[in-house]
Amino acid sequence: MPKERVFRKIYIFIVLVIAFLGYLIKVVLDFSPYEQTIIRKESIGEFNTLYVTEGSAGATTKNTYKYYLYPSVKTEKEFLADVRDYPSVLFTSDSNVQMQLKGRYLYFTVKGTIYSFTNQSDSVFIYLNSTPF
Repeated sequence: MPKERVFRKIYIFIVLVIAFLGYLIKVVLDFSPYEQTIIRKESIGEFNTLYVTEGSAGATTKNTYKYYLYPSVKTEKEFLADVRDYPSVLFTSDSNVQMQLKGRYLYFTVKGTIYSFTNQSDSVFIYLNSTPF
């Protein structure tokens, strides 16, 4: 009987350690010191709301600004809950972006660094004019 196979406790321990390490990695990846606060909210047409957020990652970094087109039927609380997973239309370092709405056309004029921009929206056409200084 000494050579009979049994399930060793070490295998259970290894599985538990791997699961615990996976949980720790998930917690670390979800942690972000980047904080966003809403500094402007504007209705764009009847279906969208433009939210402008100011982001700060700490005292030694410059503030960044993100522009989101979010459905008007949802509340500000829902926006704040979704802000990490929702894609921004414009991500820039410029705090004085000029916005102009003409019908279904939204124009951004940016002076500064643009980190990302997308003009893919169903109900609003978005245009960007930028200068580096």
